[in-house]
Amino acid sequence: MRTPFDIWRAGFEVARLGVEAHAVICMRTLGMTGAWNTPFDETWRMWREKPDAFVVAMGRGAEAILQGKTPERVMSEVLVPLTIEATQNRQRLSARGRRR
Repeated sequence: MRTPFDIWRAGFEVARLGVEAHAVICMRTLGMTGAWNTPFDETWRMWREKPDAFVVAMGRGAEAILQGKTPERVMSEVLVPLTIEATQNRQRLSARGRRR
């Protein structure tokens, strides 16, 4: 049975991905300006990681659809690999800190 909490949870998951992605974008942009300590291959990495994450996300979403899950559960399944990738990037980049 669906409840409003299911929809709220899905909305919070989208918001979390947005916050994680924003933090990563900020640190990468600061890295490109020389203000954040980023590895030399960070620009390449930000292009390379996306196709893999989206393929996994769409696979999870398709599987959830085929299992007959509700739309908010399908969205949650799609968001899991994207959020994991964004969280790992944020943790990795924030650990490097600003350039001194």
